[in-house]
Amino acid sequence: MGFIIAIGLVTIALDVVFLTFLAAGQGDESGSQSPAVFAGNHPGAVIFCSVLALAVIGVASLYKSLTLRGGGGVVARSLGGVRIERDTADLKRKRLHNVVEEMAIASSVPMPEVYVLEQETAINAFAAGHTPANAAVAVTQGALERLNRDQLQGVIAHEFSHILNGDMRLNVQLMGWLFGLFAIALIGRTILRFAPRGRKGAPAILVAALALVVLGYVGLLAGRILQAAVSRQRERLADASAVQFTRNPLGLKDALIKIAGLQQGSKLVAADAEQVAHMLFAPGLSRMFATHPPVAERIRTLDPSFDSRKLSRIVAEMAQDVPDIEEAADAQSVVSRAAPVAVTPLAVAAQVGNPETVHVRHAQELRVGLPSSLRDFVETSGRAKAFVIGLLLSRDVGARAMQMRLVEQALKPTELAAVNEATEIVRNLATMLRLPALLQLFPALRRATLDERQALSKLVDALVHADARVDVFEYCLAKLLEMLLHDEIEAQAPHGRLSLDSAQREIYVLFAVLARAGAKDEQQARYAYEAGMRAVFPMRRPEYATYEDWTLRLDSALPTLEKLHPFAKQVVIEGLVRAVSHDEVLNVEEAELLRTACALMHCPLPPILPRVASSA
Repeated sequence: MGFIIAIGLVTIALDVVFLTFLAAGQGDESGSQSPAVFAGNHPGAVIFCSVLALAVIGVASLYKSLTLRGGGGVVARSLGGVRIERDTADLKRKRLHNVVEEMAIASSVPMPEVYVLEQETAINAFAAGHTPANAAVAVTQGALERLNRDQLQGVIAHEFSHILNGDMRLNVQLMGWLFGLFAIALIGRTILRFAPRGRKGAPAILVAALALVVLGYVGLLAGRILQAAVSRQRERLADASAVQFTRNPLGLKDALIKIAGLQQGSKLVAADAEQVAHMLFAPGLSRMFATHPPVAERIRTLDPSFDSRKLSRIVAEMAQDVPDIEEAADAQSVVSRAAPVAVTPLAVAAQVGNPETVHVRHAQELRVGLPSSLRDFVETSGRAKAFVIGLLLSRDVGARAMQMRLVEQALKPTELAAVNEATEIVRNLATMLRLPALLQLFPALRRATLDERQALSKLVDALVHADARVDVFEYCLAKLLEMLLHDEIEAQAPHGRLSLDSAQREIYVLFAVLARAGAKDEQQARYAYEAGMRAVFPMRRPEYATYEDWTLRLDSALPTLEKLHPFAKQVVIEGLVRAVSHDEVLNVEEAELLRTACALMHCPLPPILPRVASSA
């Protein structure tokens, strides 16, 4: 709303400038008309000026927004960012990639692209993108060089809170809107530079151009004031979320102390730093309206006993510490297969978009548990596609034969060889690692062309339905892949405004399918359904029903559930958790379907762990 008001005021001011200029040109012998008189005599001119001003701002904003549709990687590369891969030989970059990977697993979001701003020696970072599906996390070279693992983890947790809280989408929109306001000033500067001098009417043109410059910068200044106000509040929230994420305020606090103690602090040298000032971890440049709370204030929030007078001594002591390096990054660990765990509804529902330390520790185990050979499939879109196919190949000999015929028809011989390699890895992959493995593949999958993505989606659908039987994992993998690819391309708003009553039928279907997935018999499924539905619709609900065509019904229901209001989604998720936990046991199929339903509603649910269940 603030930006709309700013645009409206700039448009009105531009109208005055344009009308003054036009009135001067239409003056009679007695002198030029006033803008008000001219406007009264020429209402069409007023409309034309207003539409022209709004069109310039709108087209410029649209242009900038379209250039950013490629996701966070576009923003990172505009600042000189270099993408790093999982198999990098640089130990500091490997440590960064591992920390980001652990955070992605812990929060159940797709692995973002990871970038390093090689030319930046200060300590800073940012997350950018429209949705988690096209997000990127960028860290300066100074952060890599100066932060140890705990400090780096605190910074990355801060950035992931922006991803989970939906701040990235707002930040990217702010970039587009600010550019629209700045375009007015750019037009004025261009006219000033190339306008003819010494000709009749030249002074009026120069005055009008100067007015455009002034108004453009005034509008930009108003936008930056609003930008700063929004950013400061989101940064405070991100600090709090990061501490909850890692349960280690020292890591984040020490990173901020190092920024405060460095001469260059967090200042960036990139020419486009101003455009991303509001999305940085710490202030990237000096400006009148600060985008972040003072660093000292953020440190005292994390540690009330902090004494800024001792900053120099603390920084000097930190300088003596040798930054740690990732230990045994590719070592293998034994990851047990997922077993049923006792759960309680409130403890699990509270984890949606809000992971905690236990999830980070679990993610570290899962990351190390992922086969080192998996990294051979995360570098190119073609090999990532091969691994997706390997995940879907059935263990049943007959079904597998039918699937392989489809694969052979769709792929080239070299691609078939990659599928065979992936199949061997998948065969030994623990059940609990299947969906984390899929999320790790996504940075490579998003680099595929639109035609390649559509072909993969078509093949995945054919493989899932090859034997006319669809199990829960096949359905979950196919829907997650569809959602990730769709979100990355479309980048639409993650939530809508529908109420629970507006989506009753779709909610009934989801609860019935989920209840049946985890039940031993129909009676137990009915109990689960009733337990969950009472939390959503206490007064009225249809009888439990079994759907043989559950995949088709879910396909139809989930797009509507995605458009629910966020508060309605919270109620639905709490009800889903009550449904799967009515017997205080959560099996693998229930967990996968629950996490997939949450992901499709853009409410990522971290892995459900025994400790989480027992903490309620």
